[in-house]
Amino acid sequence: MGKFIIGTFAIMAWAFYVMSGGANFVPEARMASADTSKTEVTRARSTEMIAVIKPVAVKPMPAVAITPAAPATAPVQDVANLPVSRETAPAFGGTNDSIVSIDPTLTSLSAPAPAATASPDLLTIREVAARAVNMREGPDTSYAVIDTLPQGTQTQVVETDGNGWVRVRIIGTGQMGWVAERLLTAG
Repeated sequence: MGKFIIGTFAIMAWAFYVMSGGANFVPEARMASADTSKTEVTRARSTEMIAVIKPVAVKPMPAVAITPAAPATAPVQDVANLPVSRETAPAFGGTNDSIVSIDPTLTSLSAPAPAATASPDLLTIREVAARAVNMREGPDTSYAVIDTLPQGTQTQVVETDGNGWVRVRIIGTGQMGWVAERLLTAG
């Protein structure tokens, strides 16, 4: 094996010698060329600096009258019946000829949100099938390991991401995390 390595290096050295011109090799003289596309920036002395600043004319903003829609002391009972005023002066000093009006949409903030219900097939009790399974903070191996679950640990599937990962709750402790679905028993 040693003879093979030495022979390979000898062949490579000979090939390099021949390809570089052999005994007739003359190294090229390289000169650094200046890049003419770049401009040189120098710092002026503080006595040579002169600031030229043009004054800019500032137009005052037109006054806008703001009137409350409802008295400040009256409690607001129904948001949908509050009057909305569209009478304001344009802030840009132009005209309203090309402005398109968009009617406001009001939604109730007091209506209860629809309850999130888990489907009955997801809330199944499944056991850890492998000898030791890492429970993670998120549905991927890039997330940190929260705990290592031994084989036979009972879990309740809470959520699935559709890519082979399920969020589980450990029956005994209530701890939640993500595990690979293939490492659990069939539900």
